[in-house]
Amino acid sequence: MPKAFDASLKELIRHHPADWLGLIGVVPTEEPVWEDAELSTVSASADTVVTADGTAYHFEFEAGPDDTLASRVLMYNALAYHRTGLPARSTVILLRSNAQRAGLTGRVNYGELTFGFDIVRVWQLPAETLLNAPIGVLPLAVLGQPPKGQTRRQALPDQVDRIIDRAVAEAGGQAGELVTATFLLAGMHQDNTFLRTIFHRGLTMFESSAFSVIEDLAMERQMRETLLNMGTVKFGPPTPDQAAKLAAIENLPRLNRLAVRLLKVDSWDALLKGR
Repeated sequence: MPKAFDASLKELIRHHPADWLGLIGVVPTEEPVWEDAELSTVSASADTVVTADGTAYHFEFEAGPDDTLASRVLMYNALAYHRTGLPARSTVILLRSNAQRAGLTGRVNYGELTFGFDIVRVWQLPAETLLNAPIGVLPLAVLGQPPKGQTRRQALPDQVDRIIDRAVAEAGGQAGELVTATFLLAGMHQDNTFLRTIFHRGLTMFESSAFSVIEDLAMERQMRETLLNMGTVKFGPPTPDQAAKLAAIENLPRLNRLAVRLLKVDSWDALLKGR
């Protein structure tokens, strides 16, 4: 299921591909190119491909446990090869520790084929190292390992200030994107009230980008709650599968269309079939 941070991180790779290749230890000898590989025509999950030096590098972000992860990465790797005609290397960026499932080794067997992919566990990377990393991966610092003796919450205010300072000094027109990505990633662990306090300077400076994302997320959440409440009154409680399908909808225009459709249909299944 696509998350708010998916698009934000994808844009960071698009504008700073060399920085993300550096995260996996690749130093290209030529200018890397972000590819519109359109893997999302097969799945709505986030996917990004960068080509450099005759290789297609596929990045996949995960924030939660997913038993299908290894098989999906195999599929995306094959698609990246098919679309670019280049040998493909896949890397999964695990953003939180709960995304690490038992048995996730970076290898998957498919018949006689054994496929391997790289795994980057962001919470194991020192936040200080990420704060001094190239600008394109800078937002990951809020998910990194905090300094010894500090919790992530205690370390966050100083980290945010340093990220904003570097964004202003180094990112040019992408500074707002960096701050927005940082806000969204920090939201994986912290509540919005706390985040608004420590991000006040950044949100004020980059209101057009950051606030629009935050407002859209709030509106989507409110619309899903409204549909759930109204649908329960009209159809009865949804099944777990139906509730999961509703929760997976993160497109505000579609949610608005479903609100109108709710008046015309007589079941959860009929409602959720609407686009």
